[in-house]
Amino acid sequence: MPSRYEDVPDDVAKFVRETIDKFFSELINVKLKVLFDTRKRMSKGKPVIGRIQKTNDLTRHLTKNDVYDNEGYDYIIYLDKLIFTNIDEKDKERLIRRQLRHIFVDPENPKNPYKLLSFDVEDFYAELELNKDDIRWAERVMEVALALYDEDKENSQDAF
Repeated sequence: MPSRYEDVPDDVAKFVRETIDKFFSELINVKLKVLFDTRKRMSKGKPVIGRIQKTNDLTRHLTKNDVYDNEGYDYIIYLDKLIFTNIDEKDKERLIRRQLRHIFVDPENPKNPYKLLSFDVEDFYAELELNKDDIRWAERVMEVALALYDEDKENSQDAF
């Protein structure tokens, strides 16, 4: 049985790193794993186009050989593969930024510096400013996502 998750290709991992460098210099040392989710995930009736998870002790242990310092990843970003591979560069950057805004590193708590945050007002306004050319981009991408999944479902049925 094929896995639900896939490692992203090098160009996607590089794109995420470039987005961090461009917008989130404070996250430069965060160890981030990026995966494609190959199955449709819904939440509150909407497709999940991306999500982020703080790793726990088990995940860090299981990924410790993947990272140079032998401590494992701090966070995992999941991107819907069908959606991500069918949107343009600007929407990809918006999606990555949206996930990265949830990361908080507290240097004053060296034992557990990594946190996940909800959007706050400051983040909301920052994203509005960055997306002023298309403030409803996420809704548009979700509509595209639903159409892509409908088309994929039809294609699968036609194969039988």
